[in-house]
Amino acid sequence: MTMMMQGRRGAREIERRERWIQRDAREQRAGKLVSKIPDLTKLDIAVCETSSGACADGTQYVWRIVVENAPAIFDIPCCGRCEDGGYDVTGEILSALSSRSLRFEGLRKCRGQSRDGNCSRGLRYVATATYREVQRVAPGGRVVTKDHP
Repeated sequence: MTMMMQGRRGAREIERRERWIQRDAREQRAGKLVSKIPDLTKLDIAVCETSSGACADGTQYVWRIVVENAPAIFDIPCCGRCEDGGYDVTGEILSALSSRSLRFEGLRKCRGQSRDGNCSRGLRYVATATYREVQRVAPGGRVVTKDHP
């Protein structure tokens, strides 16, 4: 292997390690999902990455969030060949969860750049959430329980 190839491979490895360090720091700053939305018990996000409106390359999956351990950040990488691509849907997901929404969805364009300009890919997601029972004391001292599937 030539020195030039070793240098490029080493540079890519350093860049990849730096991205992981930055992501880890971002997750630490965001805190835990369970501390932000304590009544949340289950969160599934069906993801479909699109190109020209149709699912791209069969890129579709369900992201099952382990609520007890998950950071309060929802930044999904782009599966395309763009630079710095991805979809940060943290704000809209946390907002929907704070409102105790049971089902919500969104669309987002990739923030990355390709050789031809902006990345043409997009993300479509549908999330379903389950919350613990909410108990409230009604006038007269009666406990009222409301289920949230």
